[in-house]
Amino acid sequence: MSVRYVGLNCSGIVYLSTAKCSRCGDSFTPTAVEAGCFVSSPVDAHAWYDLQVHKAYGVLCCDGLSVTGFTDFLEAMAVGAPCISGTVAESDTESDSDSELPDQPCSPERLSVDRRRFFASFMAFQRARFMCTDLQRLGVTGMDTGALCGCPICSRRPQPPGSEGAEGAQAPEDTPYPLAVAMDACGNKLGHYSSCGAASRDLKPRLSSCFGPVDARVQALHGQGRLNLRSTLGDADADAEADACVCQSSLHCSRPEAPASSGPLDVHGVCGAVCMHGFPVRGIFCDMQTPEQFAYYLLMLGHLVKERPDLKHVYIDFGCRFKHTWSRYVARQPDLPQSAAQLKIMVNWMHGAGHDLACQLTNSGRFTEGAGRQIGEEIEQLWSSTKPVGPLARYMTLARRRDFIEMALASVSRAKSKRVVQLLVRAYKRTVAKIRESEVEVRKAESAARAAGVEDPAAAAARFVQSAVGTSPPGGVPGDTDAWQMDYVLLRLRRAEMEGLKDKAPSLAVVSSSSAVALAAASTSAQITKVDAALRRLEGKHGLLPDGWKQWKRGHGPFDAALQRLCEREVSRCQARIGAYVLEVQHGQQERAQAGCADRETKRIQSRLKRKRSQIRTLLDEMYVWQGMQLGPSSVQRLTEDQVKGLYVPGRQPPWATPSSSDAALNLFHGRKCHEAASELARAREHLGYVQMDKSRLENWISGALACIRAARAAKAATGCQGSVHLLDCHLADIQALHTALGASERLLSMP
Repeated sequence: MSVRYVGLNCSGIVYLSTAKCSRCGDSFTPTAVEAGCFVSSPVDAHAWYDLQVHKAYGVLCCDGLSVTGFTDFLEAMAVGAPCISGTVAESDTESDSDSELPDQPCSPERLSVDRRRFFASFMAFQRARFMCTDLQRLGVTGMDTGALCGCPICSRRPQPPGSEGAEGAQAPEDTPYPLAVAMDACGNKLGHYSSCGAASRDLKPRLSSCFGPVDARVQALHGQGRLNLRSTLGDADADAEADACVCQSSLHCSRPEAPASSGPLDVHGVCGAVCMHGFPVRGIFCDMQTPEQFAYYLLMLGHLVKERPDLKHVYIDFGCRFKHTWSRYVARQPDLPQSAAQLKIMVNWMHGAGHDLACQLTNSGRFTEGAGRQIGEEIEQLWSSTKPVGPLARYMTLARRRDFIEMALASVSRAKSKRVVQLLVRAYKRTVAKIRESEVEVRKAESAARAAGVEDPAAAAARFVQSAVGTSPPGGVPGDTDAWQMDYVLLRLRRAEMEGLKDKAPSLAVVSSSSAVALAAASTSAQITKVDAALRRLEGKHGLLPDGWKQWKRGHGPFDAALQRLCEREVSRCQARIGAYVLEVQHGQQERAQAGCADRETKRIQSRLKRKRSQIRTLLDEMYVWQGMQLGPSSVQRLTEDQVKGLYVPGRQPPWATPSSSDAALNLFHGRKCHEAASELARAREHLGYVQMDKSRLENWISGALACIRAARAAKAATGCQGSVHLLDCHLADIQALHTALGASERLLSMP
């Protein structure tokens, strides 16, 4: 019998001889797997692909190599092989096995490799690989099979057979360990075109690891037309926000709701999560049937906290807005564990830099006590590694696309599993270096503050935070029972201005399109609804009846008094912030001059100075508005362009500067430097402790996993299942390699 062999180095016809046992008389013909190959398909069983071919494409496809490109390479390597036509090269009959190929010289045509059949064989190989590497299928018990089982550090401690009674004798779990995940969506890059694979939409995916219960829930809600925030929150009033987010940044991904799109995509991307070590969280990935919206994150996080009630931290790009929606969701889901209400939702470090300053200080993990240096951008690293897969997956059938993405995620997880010790050592080195660097920065910031006349840098840092965030939430200033009136007046003014914007929306048609008019009117109406909800809360809290709050307008004594105090507060705030930013620009210009020639560092300084100048102009415009309300529009003295540019000259001060205002600006400037340096040092010191916990958890996992797999191996060996024994030996070798690497790094990880 002859088969078509396809390998990396050569391809062609291979003759298979049948051996006959001299004792029993049985005949033996090697199969594809016994020969280290994988068949194409039952339809074309005589095309054998070397296992190295499938392994090679498993690596190359993650770098974006298409099936066509790879099969072209295989054909190019099949030099001198005759081209075989037809679906089956040879039959299984004994007469055909003795047939001979022509003895004439080989045809210049090369062996053709059907890309469709190759890809079918490749995906079948991946399914077989999934089954062979699944420990549960191999009979291993006691290992974690939950959402975080892919990470040796975040997974629960393995319980070898027979150790249940000795659980109390083991060291307790690290209760203060900050178990954390980072969530995000990868948009159209991992989407799917609705015109592709239309005839096979009912086919189900074969692989299910990262995708699972959450995706099934999303599919069901989408089929019912209930994939929206209202249904996810339990048919509550999802339109009226029960919160007022302090962040005013424009976040395009922060959509409470998103209707289905009629565009070319039927899948708009993938929503998922990773742990802080970069391992994909299993069972919570889902295909987005609509553009990104809150419902996906509520479903994912709701499932995850049930799986792991010990989850402490969650990082989301728009966590500042999502955390209030999560609180409402928890209040309406009695089946969630109690720990769900204490979940700390934060903004990723890099994304947080684009949020308002008050939002950064309140919601960014960089300034949150106990967060460590868990940056929260690990999910972006996952999407970056799967980016080359997107152009290939979007043209596949839905079922094959899902399996392909599962394969890519599994590849990331396997690669990280083999390097987890190296990653841990690298994190330890970076953290120790960051502590030393931050200690130097703290000393420099405090020395510069004292040299500038700031006697207490810590107090200056506290004043900086107070000026940016506020002393307390609206209406809750300690010792000032009437402070809520300023917030009430501010909401009243905001409501009136928004109503005016809504009336002026049609004028946008002069300079833009009708769609801009509709967008402006709709967004303004949504903001008015939120402001009205905030007004009703304040009125209910302070007992303002309809007859009472209707009097709150200009000419009403309490309103005018509160407005005057509000204007004074806001003008002072703007002036102090402008003074601090002016100092930053002046110091930045000095840094730029000292840096000398233009390089990456000077460009970074110039970019920072440009942002600061823009913020100064924005604050000036805001100050003029409040001065106009306080003194009247005609009494506002605007700075000329030359005066604004003169602010950036070293030693110059704003026209309104007084000794007290100059001290305030100086305190804000140096307070910010001290607070940022102190926060970096605090996060680094926290993270050093967490890295030590990671090491301890990894040691426990390795010892427990070795015991569990050895027990399963002994059971399989007793039954004579040599195939399972071989696969378990491969797993044992991988884990033993981790044990050896961790032992070699023991001294390094124990350094002070």
